[in-house]
Amino acid sequence: MLKAELSALEIGHACLASAFADDQVTRDLKGMPCFTRAVYGRNYEGPGEFARSVRETTRELSRGLRQHRLAPDLLILPCCDQVLALAVARHLRRHWLARPPRVVLWLLFGPHYRKPTDDPSLAPLYAECREAFASLRRAVGAGRIMAYCETSGMAEVYREVTGLDVRVASGPGLLSENESLRGQRRPGAPTVACVGFANESKGYHLLPGAIERLLAEDGDVRFNIHGVYRGSDAEDQASDFERIAGLGPRVVVRTDVLSPADYLSWLRHADLLLLPYDPDVYRTRGSGVFAEARHMGIPVVATKGCGFAQAAFEQGWGVAILERDETGVARAVLQALEKLDDMTARAQSQATVATAEDDAGAILRSAVAAIRAAPAPRWPFLQRLFTGR
Repeated sequence: MLKAELSALEIGHACLASAFADDQVTRDLKGMPCFTRAVYGRNYEGPGEFARSVRETTRELSRGLRQHRLAPDLLILPCCDQVLALAVARHLRRHWLARPPRVVLWLLFGPHYRKPTDDPSLAPLYAECREAFASLRRAVGAGRIMAYCETSGMAEVYREVTGLDVRVASGPGLLSENESLRGQRRPGAPTVACVGFANESKGYHLLPGAIERLLAEDGDVRFNIHGVYRGSDAEDQASDFERIAGLGPRVVVRTDVLSPADYLSWLRHADLLLLPYDPDVYRTRGSGVFAEARHMGIPVVATKGCGFAQAAFEQGWGVAILERDETGVARAVLQALEKLDDMTARAQSQATVATAEDDAGAILRSAVAAIRAAPAPRWPFLQRLFTGR
């Protein structure tokens, strides 16, 4: 989506990607494998681990920009954390004679990607955030940073620790603005879908019993269940997926990594999206799969207390799982199936609003307009020397 938007704006761009990105994804993006660490790859062992992560990420970022011969006017960080923020700041401080770029970033996770933002043990990680974003503000200038979270709860947390005006907007997805809306629901048996990375907090362990109950209650419903458990924090879930696959011909199961095209196809064939996530972890955290569903007009079933889904509950295109167990999941899905046509109509209506309100493309257009409206100074190093910006 970001690549398509930048191309439409006729902006030259380069992508520094994960060193572990799928070969096809790297080719499609014309991306350079670069980073060996990720937000969800930390082990949070303490200050030493944080310092090592920052050093390594700074080195990889600098190497990637140098190989592309880049002195960018705009840096886009689609999934930023305190490690990447401090790495960017350190790289820029090394090149302080150059004019600093504008930065657009999304903070999709809390300081610890597996823990709720109000966990008392996170105090050292919040200290990391304060250090990282104070350094980034000094390197760039707060007015040149556009920061976003996917939920108001997460944005409130990060406003306090980053010192930035953090706003709420969905993170960049695979869908471009003009292909967001899905067609009307197909007649016939509805399809309930799960898709994503099968971390423990996603609730895949609840699906075998829930689906078994639903198949017994509804003779038409079908299930498309996708979950990548290898490499997750719940690699022992293989038996759960085997149980699901054994439930009969109305259940399709995949556990491989989907290509972007397959991922979008999976969503486009879904009549109802099931998200039985842990509400403690997702109280303030967003969901990329939910964001895609919102823009495509797919109704959802999600756990009560997941902040990302609250608007869906209030607007009538989401049903809450009140008791997060197999019976509670089955009960919520049955409730949604009983009013699926109405929920779909409401979801389609809200999708039109969503693409206009918080589209990542609009954010990029705003950033590009700001760059074009502010001509580069003739002597940028003198401006940095006397203004610090």
